[in-house]
Amino acid sequence: MSGLLEPTRIRQLLGRRDWHPGRAWDTRDGYDGTEQWLFDRRDETRRLLVTLSPLDEDDDTLWLHASISTGLLFDREPDAMPTYADLALMHRAVFGNRYAYQVFAPPADHVNIRDDVLHLWGRWDGEPADMAFVADKVRAWRTI
Repeated sequence: MSGLLEPTRIRQLLGRRDWHPGRAWDTRDGYDGTEQWLFDRRDETRRLLVTLSPLDEDDDTLWLHASISTGLLFDREPDAMPTYADLALMHRAVFGNRYAYQVFAPPADHVNIRDDVLHLWGRWDGEPADMAFVADKVRAWRTI
């Protein structure tokens, strides 16, 4: 599966003048075949992480997960939540014309590692998601 994400295309859609080239990110914690790319804005105000992976070892459906942050650069404290414009840019650059979902989990299932990160999830094949399936897998992954 490795090599399906197109970091050059993602950066082009983000804006080459505004974003550094993507770099492959450590995938030791993912399932076999997990692919991750990290993109930083040149002005150090945003970080984007893109992951392509199955949601569990028993399912071969590939899922895109993209997150955008305002404070993850250089481990600084969050200064703001990413905007709707940030989320829309991330959707366009990573998902193109595929479906993508922002998950609002019940409090018991919500995992919040940082207060300045927004996430989108979607199937690699672009098909609409079975959200009950996604909820079960995200709960198991312990990340939203």
